[in-house]
Amino acid sequence: MKRKFFAAMLCALLLVCTLASCRAPGVQPRESIRENPVSPVPIVCRGEGELVRGFARTEQHLAFEQSAGEYIYQCLMAEQSEIDIADYKISIDQITQLYTEVMNTHPDLFFVNSGISYSYDAQNLIITLKPSYRLTGKELEAAREDCARRLDEICAGVDPAWSDFEIALYLHDYLCLHFEYDTSYEIYDMYGFLTEGRGVCQAYTLTYMGLLSRYGIASGVAVSQGMNHIWNIVTLGGTPYHVDVTWDDPIPNTEGVALHANFLRSDLGIAQTEHYGWESDLSCTSDAYESTFVIKVGLPFCYTAGKWFFADGVERAILSADFSTMSTQPVLETNDKWMAPGENSYYIDAFWGVGTYRGNLIYNTPNEVLAHNLQSGVVTKIEIPPIEGQQIFGLWVMDETVYYAVSDTQGGQMQVLACSIADLVDYLWGDADQNGVVDGRDVTAICRYLEGLPTVCHTGAADLDDSGTVDARDADILRQYLVENN
Repeated sequence: MKRKFFAAMLCALLLVCTLASCRAPGVQPRESIRENPVSPVPIVCRGEGELVRGFARTEQHLAFEQSAGEYIYQCLMAEQSEIDIADYKISIDQITQLYTEVMNTHPDLFFVNSGISYSYDAQNLIITLKPSYRLTGKELEAAREDCARRLDEICAGVDPAWSDFEIALYLHDYLCLHFEYDTSYEIYDMYGFLTEGRGVCQAYTLTYMGLLSRYGIASGVAVSQGMNHIWNIVTLGGTPYHVDVTWDDPIPNTEGVALHANFLRSDLGIAQTEHYGWESDLSCTSDAYESTFVIKVGLPFCYTAGKWFFADGVERAILSADFSTMSTQPVLETNDKWMAPGENSYYIDAFWGVGTYRGNLIYNTPNEVLAHNLQSGVVTKIEIPPIEGQQIFGLWVMDETVYYAVSDTQGGQMQVLACSIADLVDYLWGDADQNGVVDGRDVTAICRYLEGLPTVCHTGAADLDDSGTVDARDADILRQYLVENN
């Protein structure tokens, strides 16, 4: 998957000498995307239909406990070559919309081709659908297993204790960071998106829907024929909101960026970002997130030690975010200057990024990569090769690697470099299960470790008395610590 950085995300104003008469603007407005239709159209056309003369409609043999769309979906999942829908009395004029809705709301139909043929009677009512499949049999079985594995990899970063809001945010940012828009307009489905790392709006929408469904978060779609565009409508706490992951992932591809201007917006809010003419079964009337800081953040949120963090280049700070109160608090601030071309000139904004690694904030200055341990406060310098004549314009963390972008100027050609942080003393004291939070689950992890049961137990973090071994004493110390601090 393609890795991204945010070096040119903010349009910083140049400060010459000591004059600073105005602030740098935030993320520049996104141009409207013009792309191929949400799915190759027409999905069904009259020319693909076959008139069956003399067809005698039989007594209804469907129980009608299922809607027509759900029945078609289940038949497609069973790889049926013909689907009898005669009893639903669906006309030729209706089948295109119905079949499109089925394809646009079921991410696991990635193996079904978009075009179908059908037979119809003299009243122009559909008798059978005749779909085609790009994958069947053992190939499909292998693809399903591969797809599930890739979804598991994405979901591995989700903490089960998170709220639905936090899960939706994490998955939104993950897709923005790890995938890119397919300007060749070739990939429309979830599996192609996962395997190729790119896709059009339909692929973003279906993949986001598929991920959210794993956590019981309902997601529908909004479709705009005028925009040739599709996006999600996500329901949180019984309230629907617009989420357009595609438009929050900049084009051309910009590494490390996750915009939030189109995250959890009302109908009026999404219209303000130049969306129009959409059709959806749901109305989004709540503006609960319209006035929060979230939609203004142009970089990804990251999580460790029970808190969310993000970098703000304009405020020149890394902040923690409390989503229960929708408030922020500065954690780190910088007086470092990113120099601009010209003598004694520098940018007003701070071009830094932030990632997390097991209790540490990983961030950059113009010429260093640093790790700030949130528990101890210790700052560790990460060893990187010299970057003489260049500056670091942002970073992001994936697994045990930090990626950082260097260039001679903010608008110059960026080079992405990488270094390992696997050797960083990265654990939180007491975080035995390595989920970034010290709580009762760590006591359980230590106890299971002592009993020889399967568990994740970081012996360094679990050795609370620094005795060199993990024993019952460590479990007792942690229990007492939790009682005193909770």
